[in-house]
Amino acid sequence: MIQNYFKIGWRNLFKNKFHASINLAGLIIGFTIGLLVLLMVFGQLSFDENHENRKRVFQVYNEYYKANETEIGNVFGYPAGPAIKEGVASVEKAARFKGGSGSVLYNGREIEMGTMVTDEDFLDMFTIPIVKGNKANPLANLTDIVVTETTAETIFGKEDPIGKTVKINFGDGLRDLTVSAVAKDIPRASSIQFRLLARIENMPDYAVDKTNWNNQHHYVFVMLKNAADKIKAEQQMRFVNQKFLPDWTEGLKKEGAKPDKNGDLFASKLISLDDLHFSPRIAGLSSAVSKAQIYIMLGIGMLIILIACFNFVNINLANAFTRSKEIGVRKCLGAGRKKLFLQLWSESFLICFFSFLISLLLVGVSVGFLKTLVQLNMALNELLWRPSFLLTGVGLLLFVSFIAGGYPSWLMTRFKVVETLKGKVALKRKSFVRSALIVTQFIIACIMISATFIIYKQFTFLQNADLGLNKEHVISIPLKNSGTARQTIAKLRSRLASNSSVISITGSSINIGLGLDKSSSKMTNGFGYKDKQINTNMAFVDYDYLKTLKIKILAGKDMDATAYNDTFQHVILTESVARQFGNDALVGATILVDSSAAPWLVEAIIPDFHLYSLREEKEPLTLLLSKTSPLSYCFIKTNAQNKVAVMDAVKKEMALLEPGRDFKGSFIDDNIQQLYMQEKIMSIVFSTAAVIAVVLSCLGLLAMVLLMIQQRVKEIGVRKVLGANVSRISFLISRDFLSLVFIAVLIATPISWFL
Repeated sequence: MIQNYFKIGWRNLFKNKFHASINLAGLIIGFTIGLLVLLMVFGQLSFDENHENRKRVFQVYNEYYKANETEIGNVFGYPAGPAIKEGVASVEKAARFKGGSGSVLYNGREIEMGTMVTDEDFLDMFTIPIVKGNKANPLANLTDIVVTETTAETIFGKEDPIGKTVKINFGDGLRDLTVSAVAKDIPRASSIQFRLLARIENMPDYAVDKTNWNNQHHYVFVMLKNAADKIKAEQQMRFVNQKFLPDWTEGLKKEGAKPDKNGDLFASKLISLDDLHFSPRIAGLSSAVSKAQIYIMLGIGMLIILIACFNFVNINLANAFTRSKEIGVRKCLGAGRKKLFLQLWSESFLICFFSFLISLLLVGVSVGFLKTLVQLNMALNELLWRPSFLLTGVGLLLFVSFIAGGYPSWLMTRFKVVETLKGKVALKRKSFVRSALIVTQFIIACIMISATFIIYKQFTFLQNADLGLNKEHVISIPLKNSGTARQTIAKLRSRLASNSSVISITGSSINIGLGLDKSSSKMTNGFGYKDKQINTNMAFVDYDYLKTLKIKILAGKDMDATAYNDTFQHVILTESVARQFGNDALVGATILVDSSAAPWLVEAIIPDFHLYSLREEKEPLTLLLSKTSPLSYCFIKTNAQNKVAVMDAVKKEMALLEPGRDFKGSFIDDNIQQLYMQEKIMSIVFSTAAVIAVVLSCLGLLAMVLLMIQQRVKEIGVRKVLGANVSRISFLISRDFLSLVFIAVLIATPISWFL
């Protein structure tokens, strides 16, 4: 019986090739988009599932209850991790996590590869299986280093890495570390990533800053004891803050901060590893996304499938009236409603099934294309063949086949036998269901077009917004050794002095935008001054920084080479830092920030500018120059004459200054575009979805018009005989549909504006 249903269904599909093709094309597009979106959502929701303790592992962050807003701080000073582990009874383990170095030396060969630094608890908290070496405690010694399988192959080839000594550059010279273990490669869908892992005590500033809470630059993770309560742990962290950071409370009080329900002006909070990936503001990780973005993507996919379903319903409803006599004959021969429904639905299911199979193959091909288009942090090709994903896909297939094929099949079974045999059942010119579906289709299409326009405008704004600095024609180069970076920059100045394309050269510890090294950092500092608490982000710079980036000076002057002739730490303050000092005449003043370090000498006041993404508010910033402060990047201001030639000249000189190192120079305006890759992807997604929505809606409309013409052939013939021209007939046929499109635009416009 069922076999016969499918045989007859197959014949009917070939009988109505054109409409079957439109249905097939629409559903293939709908299923392909829907499955791709589902795959992306599955990938995002599966983040960090490899970590067995993910419900017990938390990232620590601070909330500062300022007068007008609550600020989030996700980085800490070196003492924070150990103090939390010791002072919070609910905490079983704690680990600090920070980016360390940029190169590895082995057998005379230097390899560009960052080393992350942490504590020995780290590998007990996160599930990163050790495949070779010390499995019990791979970071027991300060000289231990853990490498992943791919890293071991890159550095050592086929040699056994265990016990081998490598030289790691931590910025103050090379240190010998011994490979104690090899870990499995970390899944891309993990918030925690590393290639080499060493102890945090190896950082060059650790000895000086290990008791300094104000110099904040790394993340802190904790693992709670079994059955320990997150809220209770947060309450216990209050006592740690009260013990070690009373000056922070005093400073916030002077700023007019508002206490929370516990009377605290700032509080340490915990966010679980399960939620971390969906909290980009707290996580501070490039892989993190907001759940809103995931829901938007899912919504777009479902809307495309919905439009394809509407087309399917409309075309099947229209086709139903061309098959009215067939249905009447079947009923006369004894076919019941149930059997008739199954026969008609089986035809719809055939189209849905073949569309689904083709879409599954297209998704498999598209995954490879997506990898080349955007850098995905998910193994989509592995997710595609997971039973859970395939079962969800089959569920989607059944849902679409019942929604799209069920209603027309049910409607056809309700035709009256006598009327169908007499040919009195015909396609109505106006149908509420058909009209509602067409209007809904075009409302969705119009909203997507509006969203595409808005997102494109937003993306354009992000690219062209005034950052408070001149980003045009400035080259950014990651430097090999931050400890000797000043000497490298000085040599580069000398070598490029005769190059007319080079205007000025400077350096910084922080890049502008996201360069080819894909690295970014933030360091904050807080200190007391008279009766005030000063909080500021910090960036170490070389002289000519303002000149190179063309930053406006409100008072004072830019720093020059003479700044190295004394023992001061020369600083330039942004307006928001200067305001924290009150009405003091700051330019030329000396400020003692730390009794163990040289005092600050204020050289200039400048406007606040965007050192980081425009997603973040402008923050207080201090630019500091001293003989010992490390630099990580060189900035070269060039003219606009020949970008390629000047980049080649810089590359040639850097090859001599840093031999054997890959050149990763890039223009700052390109770096800034990299910051907004998510917005770019959203722009592509919405524009593609809008085009697909319009094409699908128009395909459905075309099929409907052709069916209408098919049923009105005699009327059209009579009208032509009576003198009607083609344009008049075209208008008569299309005016009903055009009015529906017009209604859709009227409804979609206020909805789009509101959204």
